[in-house]
Formats: sequence, structure tokens, C-alpha cells
Amino acid sequence: MVKINTIDELEALYYGHNRNSLRKADSPITTSTTGTFNAIFGAYAWAQLNMEANAFGVLPKYPWDKSGWRVITAKADSITHGACANTCVTTLGGTIEGGLIANTLKPTLAEIDVKPKTAQLPFSASEVMEWLATHSKDDIWGGLGSLRLFMAVQHKELLNRMLMSDVEAVAACAGACNDNTGTLNWETLDRIISSDAEEDALGGCSDGYYDPWATASASPIDRDAGTTYDSTVSSPSGTIGTNGIMTDDVLRTFLRDVRKKAGKDPNVFLGSHEVYSEIQGLYMPSVRIANPYGEALVQVDVNGIQTFKGTGVGIHVDSIYGVPFIPTKDAPSNACDASEVGRLFALDTSDAEGYGYPRMGIMVSIPTEYYEATRRSPGYPFINNAFVEKGVFRTMGEVVCRSFIAQGKIRDIKL
Repeated sequence: MVKINTIDELEALYYGHNRNSLRKADSPITTSTTGTFNAIFGAYAWAQLNMEANAFGVLPKYPWDKSGWRVITAKADSITHGACANTCVTTLGGTIEGGLIANTLKPTLAEIDVKPKTAQLPFSASEVMEWLATHSKDDIWGGLGSLRLFMAVQHKELLNRMLMSDVEAVAACAGACNDNTGTLNWETLDRIISSDAEEDALGGCSDGYYDPWATASASPIDRDAGTTYDSTVSSPSGTIGTNGIMTDDVLRTFLRDVRKKAGKDPNVFLGSHEVYSEIQGLYMPSVRIANPYGEALVQVDVNGIQTFKGTGVGIHVDSIYGVPFIPTKDAPSNACDASEVGRLFALDTSDAEGYGYPRMGIMVSIPTEYYEATRRSPGYPFINNAFVEKGVFRTMGEVVCRSFIAQGKIRDIKL
């Protein structure tokens, strides 16, 4: 009796040891075989893009109730008395015993007014695509529903880019003398937080690039006329427009200058990730390393995989001299000079005066709203003038600053 233990032994028993003649060329079905495999991608699309909007997020929003505000541009601090000149009253108000009341004074006022601006983000899909996306079981991305999810995030990101637009790139690189370039967008912090000296140094062939809230022909503020609306603008090099290395002395001097003008520190720093990295490097040498020699070493677990035993190095910066630092990808840098890593904005968004309005914020006339014109809308398709279904996000408002002296920026920061 022949004992059979394996398939090979069974084949050898029936067909002999020369079994290759019985084997045929295989033709298996694979994923590349026509008509046999189609990947299902699903209803979501992962953006390979940074959609962060920190500048927009950090500014307080409040309702648009009035389009103008008054500012006091000069103190009433030179007291005089016609009858006795300065012998019975000083310019600060010191009065001789039994003296007469001096001449009355008044501060100098100015008026600023702005108009709301509309920011929109429209998108559309053919009615064929929209019908398939909502009625069929096909694997589809691109109907209004999926577009709406992405566009809602991008609308905010576009507002962030408006707030962080680079004025110098327009003034120095455009090559055209157009004072009011870019005024359809919401105003940029780079133009609001500026000074007469910055405009003189970098305004190019025009004198209006650094005047905020310009209309087609004019701005309520003329920075070239004087320093009344100056914010604190400094450069590590000491010369606006010339790059320099960031140091602790530069930061301390800058904060001192803002504090002397505004009476208080700013409440938030806003800058590029490159500036953030420079700040990290600036203070790293003076920071004590975690777990120094003699202390227990640690391991970190990441999804079940452990690092080597060691000590933590490096620092994260959450604030500079008590002022929080918020990085944003859209912070401007000199587009004409790649050696500049960005600018550091110091914002005061508080209601220091107690008037119910922040010193810097976004005044909103119409909050973000979403509209659709689809097959279900009255008047379709004539309202779109095409067999497409449309959606649009719209926000109406403007960035408003009621205290220029409370704001500041360090520009020309070099690697």
C-alpha cells in the first residue's frame, strides 16, 4: 500500500514525476484587468493646504453701528492768562494764591469715517454634476454640498490673507504710481499699523500707499501730512527698510516705545512662522534644558512606538514679556527681499477706554452668510443664465483701528 502524505506525492502517483507538461499558462484577474476594479474615493477630500486663519480669528468682531468716530489729536495743555501772563498761572495750571481763572482750553479733534466692504467667494457645479451628487450612488466629489464644506473654510482663509497683505510689495514692486491699489479688499494691518517715516522710506513714487481706508480718490488719513496717526514702527537695523537681526534689546526697546505712547502693553503679538522660529532661537541659549544630568530620562510613546530614552530640548514660545504670540502663515514679508523673514505686529485689541469698542477689531455689518441658486430656487435657470447651480459666501465689514498709537510692528527682520 502506497502512503500518500502530500499533494506532490499524489500527483506523482497519478501523473509520474514529469508533471510540467500538464501545467498551463495562468491568466488571473488583477486590479488592472479592464472592468474588474474601481477605487471608491468617498465623499471627502483632504486639503493638502494650510487653511489657517489666525489673524482673522484673533481680532475681536463687533456690530457695525456707526461708520465714523472722532479722535483727539492734540492735548489741551498750554494754559495762559492774558492779564498777568505767566506770573499768576503756569502753562500746566499752577495758580497764584487768589489768582484769576486762566483762559479756557480745548483739545484738537479730527473725524475718521470708513465704509463696509463686501468679501465674497462664489462657486458652482453643473446641474448634471449636482443631480448625480444628490441622487445617484456614484462616487462623486464636486457637488454643492462637498464644495460648500471646503469653501466655507477658504472664505475665512481669504479674509486672513486680506488682513495680512503686504503694502511694501504693492508700493515698491508694482512699478506703478497708484495710491489706492488694493482698496477693494478689507484693509490690511500692514497699512493700518504704519507711520509717516515708513511711508517716506518705502512709499515709492506715491504718497498714499500707507494711508488706510482709501476710496477711489482719497483716504480719511494722510500719513504724509505728519505723525498724528503714527503707530510704533521699528527695524532691528535702526533704519526702516534695512534688514537687521532680531535681538532681545530690539524687543524690549520696541515694547517700551509702544508703552510710552499708549500707556499700556499690547495684548497680542502676531507674526510669521519664520519670526516665531527666530524668537525661539533668540531665547533658547538662556533656557534650562529639561531633565539635566542626574535626573531621570524619559521616553515618549507615539502610537505604541517609543522614542529613545533621553531628555527634552528646545522651547515653545507662548508669549514675549507676557504678551501672547500667535503665528500666522500669511504674515507679510518683503517680497522684494528674500532675506527678510517677516514682520512682528503688536496689537492692542482691548477696550482700554471703556467705550464698548476695541482699539483694533473688525466691525461687521453683515455676518458671513451663504446663498444658493439651484434648481429649487424660483427663477432657475434664468437667474444663473446657465444650467449650473451656484453658491456664494459673503461677509461685509471692515477692519477698524481707533487707537493707532496703541499698535506697533517690527519690520525688516533678517534671518
